[in-house]
Amino acid sequence: MPRTHSVVLLSLISLLPAIAQPNRIAGRIDNARRIALQGHVYPKARPENDQGAVDPAFVLPRVTLVLQQSAAEKATLDQLLAEQQDPSSPNYHRWLTPEQYADKFGVSQDDLNQIVTWLSSQNLKVLGVARGRNWVAVSGTAAAIHSAFATEIHDYLVNGKLHFANATAPSIPAALQGVVVAIHGLNDFRMKPS
Repeated sequence: MPRTHSVVLLSLISLLPAIAQPNRIAGRIDNARRIALQGHVYPKARPENDQGAVDPAFVLPRVTLVLQQSAAEKATLDQLLAEQQDPSSPNYHRWLTPEQYADKFGVSQDDLNQIVTWLSSQNLKVLGVARGRNWVAVSGTAAAIHSAFATEIHDYLVNGKLHFANATAPSIPAALQGVVVAIHGLNDFRMKPS
């Protein structure tokens, strides 16, 4: 290999740690140490509508864990979005591919791997991972959801229609705090247009 190619290759390799996202999950994901995610109980999932727990074998078809950026990444993303709209900026209309977004603003690949491994260990089937590394979708039984997120899924009778929803706020292992910001799909209530 010519010397100039080696220097360029070494220069690129030295940049890799600066490009890669930092890992934010410190240590092992421990189910014994948990934090609740507030604001995750649907307003109509009230005791007066509660018909009891669903069958443990009931399958929730798609539950999505929303992953968030660090505060520094969020600030950098806000800056980039402003620059993409500013005609005087060199970043004007320079859009990112999902993979470029993942490398700059998604969770690290190591963190994503840990999350996917933990979800699989909870008997949840991983349906997909966002190319931007900002969500993971799973499906699983009510029993598996209860094991993973420490919340029971109940039936609720509202306006003559039966719905399912989580009865209490879900929780996640404390190691995921600040990385997993929301869980969608724990109920089948749909927002009505205003």
